[in-house]
Amino acid sequence: MAYFGWLDGDDSQRDAMLEVIKLFEDSSTVDELGIGSVRDTFSNAFFPGTSTLHTRARYLLFVAWLVNDVARHRWPTERAQAELRSRETKLIHALLAGGEDQGVIGRDAKGTLKTMPSGLYWASLEHLGVRHWRTSMGGYFRNAVQHRRITDDPDADLEGPDSLGMTALPPAPAALLDATSFDLDRTEAEYLRIRIAESTRGTALAWLAVNHPQSEATWLWEHEALGDFPAQLRDLVDHARRVHLTATGPAILYNVMMAELIGHDEHRETYAELLDQWAQRLDDEAVLRDWDRSRFWQVIRQHNPRIRPSTQRFLEEWWRLAGKGQHASEEARSLVTVRELNLKRGRARLTYPEARSTWGVGAGTGALDFRWSIARGHLNDIAAGLEA
Repeated sequence: MAYFGWLDGDDSQRDAMLEVIKLFEDSSTVDELGIGSVRDTFSNAFFPGTSTLHTRARYLLFVAWLVNDVARHRWPTERAQAELRSRETKLIHALLAGGEDQGVIGRDAKGTLKTMPSGLYWASLEHLGVRHWRTSMGGYFRNAVQHRRITDDPDADLEGPDSLGMTALPPAPAALLDATSFDLDRTEAEYLRIRIAESTRGTALAWLAVNHPQSEATWLWEHEALGDFPAQLRDLVDHARRVHLTATGPAILYNVMMAELIGHDEHRETYAELLDQWAQRLDDEAVLRDWDRSRFWQVIRQHNPRIRPSTQRFLEEWWRLAGKGQHASEEARSLVTVRELNLKRGRARLTYPEARSTWGVGAGTGALDFRWSIARGHLNDIAAGLEA
C-alpha cells in the first residue's frame, strides 16, 4: 500500500492537495505521464479560483455567510470550528429539505463528511474576491477576536462588524439552515458576477461572467460566443483545444502496453481501438497542422514558468511522432517507457513487474476540459440568478 503526506503550509497548497486526492478517485484523470502541469496551467489561466471539487456557485455565499455567522461570536478557535461544522451539517440537511439532490456536498455522508464545503471553497473565496482576510480558517476566527479589541478604539477606521474579513455580502436568507437551494437571487448573482469580474480580470472566467455567462457548450472551444472572445483569449483557447486532442495519446498507448504486459486481451483490444480512433481524429481535424508550437510554449510559460523542460521535450517528441503517424511505433513505446521510468523510478509499471498490481485501467485517458465543466456550472448559476 502507498502513502503520501504533506505539510499544510497555506490555503493554496491545501487546495492543491485536495485536488490531487480527488483526481486519484477517478482513474481517467490520473496523470501517469506527467502532463498535469500543462493541463493545470490552462485550467488556472482560464478559470482561476475554481476547483474540480466544486459543485455549485452558491457555496461561495453559503461558506461566507456561515463563517461570518460563527466569527461574529468571537468564540475561541476550537469552538468556532466546531460550531462551523455544526452549521455546515445543517446546511446539508437544509439543501436536501429544499429539494436539491445533485451537487450537495455531503449528501450521503452528512455529519460524518470529512471535508466540509468550507474546506473546499476557502481558497476560492480569496481568489474570487469574496474574502479579503488572507489567512487560514483558524486565523480568520482569531482575527475576528482581535477585530473586537481593535474596534474598542473609537478612532479605528474599520468595516461593519458583520463584514469582518469578507467584502460586503448580500444578506443571508433567514431560513438558510432550515430549507434552501442552489438558486441565486438577482442580488446574489450580481454580487458574484462583480467579484469574479474584478478579481480575475483578463481571464475567460471574468470575460464570460460579464459578457456571456449562459452556455451549454461541452467544451470551451465550442462556446456559443467564441467568435466574440478577445483575440488573446481566443488564441489561448485554440492552443488548449489542440492539447486536449493530442495530449491523451501517450496515456492511451500506455494502457495498451500495460494490457499487453499483463496479458489482458480485452483491455488491449479496447485501448488499441481507442488509439486508432484518437489518431484518426487528429487526421480528420488536422490538429497538428499549422500549429505554431514555439508560440504555444511561449504563451504557456507566460502563465507558468515552472513547466519542466523534460515535459516540453516529451510532448514535443510525442507530437512529432504523432504527426508522422508513428504513435504506436517502437519509438513511441520507448518514449512512453522512458518517460514513466524517469517520473516514477522504481514504481514504473512498464519497467518493474512488481509495480503493475497498482495499475488502474484507463488511467490518464480522460479528456482534458481544463475545469470548463465546473466553470460553466458556476456561470450558468449566475446567469439564471440574473434572470430571476
